[in-house]
Amino acid sequence: MTGISSLARRIWHRLRNPPIGYQHGRRGRFTRNFPLISWIYYAVTAYTTPRLLILGLIGIGPTLLLMLVGFESRILMLGFSLVGWIMVCAAAGLIWRPKLEVTAAMPVRVECGSRFETRYKVRNTGRFCARDLAIDSLVYSDWLSMRRGRAYLNVLPSGTAETVSATGHALARGVYTLPALRYDSSFPCGFWRWGRTAPHERLISVYPRYTRLEAFDIPLGNRNKQDLSTARDMAREALEFHGCREFREGDALRHVHPRSSARLGVPVVKEFQSEGRSRTAILIDTRESATFARMGTLRRRENPVEAALSLAAAATDALSSTDRVLELLVAGPQVYRFVTAGRVGYLEEVLDLLAAVESCRDDPLDRLEPLLFDEIRALQSVLLILTGWDQRRAELVQSISAWETGLKVVLITPKLNPVAGLPHDVIRLTARTILRGEVLTL
Repeated sequence: MTGISSLARRIWHRLRNPPIGYQHGRRGRFTRNFPLISWIYYAVTAYTTPRLLILGLIGIGPTLLLMLVGFESRILMLGFSLVGWIMVCAAAGLIWRPKLEVTAAMPVRVECGSRFETRYKVRNTGRFCARDLAIDSLVYSDWLSMRRGRAYLNVLPSGTAETVSATGHALARGVYTLPALRYDSSFPCGFWRWGRTAPHERLISVYPRYTRLEAFDIPLGNRNKQDLSTARDMAREALEFHGCREFREGDALRHVHPRSSARLGVPVVKEFQSEGRSRTAILIDTRESATFARMGTLRRRENPVEAALSLAAAATDALSSTDRVLELLVAGPQVYRFVTAGRVGYLEEVLDLLAAVESCRDDPLDRLEPLLFDEIRALQSVLLILTGWDQRRAELVQSISAWETGLKVVLITPKLNPVAGLPHDVIRLTARTILRGEVLTL
């Protein structure tokens, strides 16, 4: 009975997750909520060909319409003959259906706007010579976010292997589950495609496009004026155990202290610190205006949230070459908190995190501000990247300044329109300027 229930769960999971690919987050929920529509899309893109669709539009469709209205003509016989021919070709294609072993090698992360290559090693394990092969033939549904090409082989004799490649284009930042790896063939007549679809999923992270900063300077506060050696080798400096505290949203689970958690009955995490290093926090405002929320993908190139994530990636890249400890705070809509704790080589982890962030329709400061002020005593500098200005954000800037912590505020807007009550030391940037790579100093 256990085997039957396990098989039923696997089948149900398969039916609930069509292999057409989706972008993680709000935009990807359509695939999960409407699996029937997704399976119809899969059937059309996986089995039919443009030749069949065109022939059905100009031949089979009019024939069925004439039958429904009761029209009798010899043209009906032509339509029936056409349908029979397609069915015979589909049956012949089933007999010569290819049997292949396909392995794909592709990057796990790419930069937004870049092209990437996927290489396939294809081996024919069947008895017949495979013809008119298409590798990775499933089309991703959102062409405005991700475009993927197919690899083709005209002939692959039995027992031989070939290596082919295809190019993809990542147009929008995000974490993607790609369509399942499928190979098929439209041989012999090009009306129907027979093949096989792999059951496993493939993930790729598209991180924000950013331009490296030639100069990045963030001041230390009056409360922390110690001189820090930037030439210190981080890899040779050991971290010291600082203490334990209660678990907060966004903390890494690997830092949970089991004994203290069991004794107190609540999750407790370990904290480490590296003496003599400054600690810099980057807080990213991901609140999106109603205008950009309605426009969606069409205005993504001018979206302040995308520009804020791009600038945060550039700042992280600059800090990764120094001895500063980085604490990254972002909500979108899940809260992400990343602390380097003196580690090196953390840039890729931050880029993966920024790839998964979504814009918030509510105010993310409700969740980020308490996390920031819980650590304010240990911070020597704070970088605020804001996408709007209001009384709440003005009060946040004043509160951080009251702690005598080094502060740099960047306000990103679609245009450089006047903003009431904006302090003179706030840096104004437009989203287009950042996304075009024109910001080289900060």
